[in-house]
Amino acid sequence: MAPVADLQKNEIREIAVQTERLTMHCRLHGDEEGLPMLLVHGSFGSSRWWEPLFALLPEAIYAVAPDLRGCGESDKPETGYTIAEQAADLWALVDELGWRNFDLVGHASGGAIAIEMALTHPGLLNTLTLVDPAPIEGIFTPLDGILALAEMQKNEALLRQALTLLLPTYDQQMAEHGAFFDQLVLDAQTMAPAAFTAVAESLNQWNRLDDAAQLTLPTLIIWGDQDALVHRDAMTRSLLAIPGANNLDVLRNVGHSPMIEAPLALAERLLEFITEDYAGFEEARVMAARAC
Repeated sequence: MAPVADLQKNEIREIAVQTERLTMHCRLHGDEEGLPMLLVHGSFGSSRWWEPLFALLPEAIYAVAPDLRGCGESDKPETGYTIAEQAADLWALVDELGWRNFDLVGHASGGAIAIEMALTHPGLLNTLTLVDPAPIEGIFTPLDGILALAEMQKNEALLRQALTLLLPTYDQQMAEHGAFFDQLVLDAQTMAPAAFTAVAESLNQWNRLDDAAQLTLPTLIIWGDQDALVHRDAMTRSLLAIPGANNLDVLRNVGHSPMIEAPLALAERLLEFITEDYAGFEEARVMAARAC
């Protein structure tokens, strides 16, 4: 496989996919006959967050990044924002695409959605990658935090401060970076009102710690050591709970959002991970779990 730095940058395309649940806007990259990869953004995000990574992926990876319910250019209903419901949205998208045996990547709260999808549709995925994900036991946001999330709907300064926290090592002073960051802010401002708080409220209730033993497929957990939102001890608990995860890959001097802060490092790790030979991996993991 050629080094990521040597790969040609390819065009990003956009489509709208009508599913039985909602219409989802997606950004696409790569050859449709290539290896399918689904990339799931986190709270206050959209498929645009994956654009820096797309620019570094080879044509042989067919990457699809949807705007989740209430985000970007996807439908913006008032309800349907629990982790389980959004995992069902993803399944409807995958089913419409006709995909089986694909690689799934989830960031932040999108990591919880990816875990939920892996648990509810076992055998569907080749690999699971969790990038600075919500902890396997969920994460509690107190009432004052929920109120602050709601306030961001009308307070741009507060919203910008929150997004800066998600991208602590991203140089917004560079002209190109500043324009991209402004677009991320604009995307967040256009989210459905419910999307500002409902995902956090759902994560208050979501807990898959007891079910994590079912995740025997090859799983990679990536974490930026400057992440102020998800701490390393939470990632360690997720690592120990998921049998298919054999390592916590720490990105030095990177914050909560490696796909924007360090897309090259993330691309290199993703490509190395999904191209490994995992024949017999899940069977071995299941046997080891039974022996314990």
